[in-house]
Amino acid sequence: MSKKKELASEEWDFSVLEKAPRTLVHRAMQWELDRELGSGKEPFLKSAECRKALAAGGKSQKGSASGIVELGKASGKAMPFEEPHNFLVDWSQPREELMDQFGGWLDTQEKSGRLLRKPALGKPRQPLTMLRKMSIVRLKANGYSLRSATAQFTDKKRFVESLHKINWTMASREVNNALTRRRSNLKSIERTMGGKNWKTGVYKG
Repeated sequence: MSKKKELASEEWDFSVLEKAPRTLVHRAMQWELDRELGSGKEPFLKSAECRKALAAGGKSQKGSASGIVELGKASGKAMPFEEPHNFLVDWSQPREELMDQFGGWLDTQEKSGRLLRKPALGKPRQPLTMLRKMSIVRLKANGYSLRSATAQFTDKKRFVESLHKINWTMASREVNNALTRRRSNLKSIERTMGGKNWKTGVYKG
């Protein structure tokens, strides 16, 4: 049996996100994937943004893990993954037409590498499920099996039990597949930035 190593809870215990807004969970998943690829960032659960959002008790955080925010209503500084865009909206058009055109614009963003597609989240395609799979990968990398993790982390019994529902062997493969897709996206981001390191574009330096 491999020797177990110390593993900080914020590296694998994502139970605090189970009732968090879906947008925050999406951001956490992307953040943690990037950490696996060398972003150099601290665990998302230790980030100031996460602490602020969780302290708000699920209330809307303007400019923070909210998807789309009107300029002027967002926080003064763009957060990681955020990017401002200018749009001219013709309000004579029906809702369906506006949604169709915005969807078309999103489609053009795929080549930039910034648009996240649901298949990258695994099956079932939920960001919290992918975070659980990353928990498994990190536990395994530090010498824990399903049985030893259950015995060791009795104070986190409920979250560990949620990992029982996931195939531990398949989890590694699916996380690797997600990392491969994300790595490809980051290369596209670097190309659109003229060869600059992706960390600069995604995390604002």
